[in-house]
Amino acid sequence: MAKKRWGGLAVAGAFLLSKGKVLLALLKFSKFGGTLISFGISLLFYAQIFGVWFGVGLLYLLFIHEMGHLAAAKRLGFKTGPAIFVPFMGAVIGIKDTFRTPKQEAILAYGGPFAGLLSLIPLLIGYAVTGNDFWLVIFHLGALLNLFNLLPVSPLDGGRILAGLPIVVWIAGLAALIAYGITHFSIILLLIAFLGGSAVWKRYQFAKQYENNKSVLMLYRAARSRVLQAKVEQEHATATETGSDEMIDETDDTTVSTYDPIAWSLRHDLQDLRSASPEDAKSAADELLRYQYDSANDYDALIRRLDQRIEPLLEAEKSVEYHQMPKKQQTITLFAYLALGAILFIAFEYSKGYLPTPS
Repeated sequence: MAKKRWGGLAVAGAFLLSKGKVLLALLKFSKFGGTLISFGISLLFYAQIFGVWFGVGLLYLLFIHEMGHLAAAKRLGFKTGPAIFVPFMGAVIGIKDTFRTPKQEAILAYGGPFAGLLSLIPLLIGYAVTGNDFWLVIFHLGALLNLFNLLPVSPLDGGRILAGLPIVVWIAGLAALIAYGITHFSIILLLIAFLGGSAVWKRYQFAKQYENNKSVLMLYRAARSRVLQAKVEQEHATATETGSDEMIDETDDTTVSTYDPIAWSLRHDLQDLRSASPEDAKSAADELLRYQYDSANDYDALIRRLDQRIEPLLEAEKSVEYHQMPKKQQTITLFAYLALGAILFIAFEYSKGYLPTPS
């Protein structure tokens, strides 16, 4: 049987080599060229290990799952790339837009396992009509794959669906995945756990950085606003001195704040200098002197320097704000997640009792 299988692969390979240029030319002008090529390569791999029909069934499950993501992306108005199949890793579609809210990420992630659930219906019908155990095996596998994808660990669909919920949800899912991966010694599961752990750590670090520097970020923003105001005042004064015809509203009775953000920022830098290690003290002192010079001579340089201080804090702020979802949306998202997971779990457990026993 093994010889026949490899012999068939050799014949298929010879055909592809002889007609490869024609096939590639056709696929080059096809929107789904990458999908078809990767589908064929994956099918060859799966067929050699599991058999042709099992490979077709597995790729059917993966394809419908990815089409669910694609349909959700189109509904959101996102630009997408073709679905690409990766042997023993599944399939992926490229998203060319950035999520603006966790709700958008949840909708796109939910589309995959929801379509995966719908893909089980034809399999159940096939088993009911033919009584062939093949349909039930693929049904069981589909329930398992989509249920696994609902684990609340990023980058799995479950982690993306629950991105707007507290980080403790991700931590619980990660702990469960690590425990299962160790007890069953699965390299793939441990790799996913590593990626999920990186996502959890990054989100935690951003949250900690934002909480520790929230007031500092507010003061830096105030400093930047005050420097911009001072720059405008200087430009108006220069225009007046040179006899510019620019109209200046002399009735403006805006109160000039006595708060000096430049002095505050200098004091903040002095605190950093005092706490710096000896090897870092010189560079910190040089930076402080440049800042002091800029504050007296170059408003633009001062603004650029403030922006450099604000930028990393803004990244942390954006991460924290992104992962905050309104309570109502959290409730709806969690309910939809649990409902889908419960249905897939029932399908998985129900089909398990009817699987054929190996002879």
